[in-house]
Amino acid sequence: MSDTITTFLDGLGGSPQPLLSHVTGTVRIDLDNGGGTRHWLLDIRQGAVEVSEAGASTEADATMRTHRSVFERLITGEANAVATTLRGQLSMDGDITLLVAFQRVMPGPPVAAAAGMSKKGS
Repeated sequence: MSDTITTFLDGLGGSPQPLLSHVTGTVRIDLDNGGGTRHWLLDIRQGAVEVSEAGASTEADATMRTHRSVFERLITGEANAVATTLRGQLSMDGDITLLVAFQRVMPGPPVAAAAGMSKKGS
C-alpha cells in the first residue's frame, strides 16, 4: 500500500470530518494492485470515521472498486471520482449517496495545476 493512501485513510480516522457530519454508513474500498486486492472499511458515524482493513467478504452499505494508482490520483486531487467512474476506471455499488458524500473529503485539483489552468483560460 502506498504511503499516500495510508496517510489519507489514517487522516480520515484521526479527526472528525465536518463534511461527513450528516453521513452514517459503511464504505468498503477495494484497491487492486495488479497482484491482489486490498480492502479497507470506513465506518462513518455523523462525521466520525473509523478506518480498518477488511476482507473481500466484508459487507458494507457501499463499495468502491478501482486500481490503487487510480485511487492515489483521486486522493491527491489529480482525478475526479465522477469522471473516473464515467471512464470505467472506478466502479461503485450499493448506496451511491454514501460514495458521493465520501467524494467530499477528497481534495480538489492541486493548486499549481489549477492556477495554470486559469492562466490558460484568460
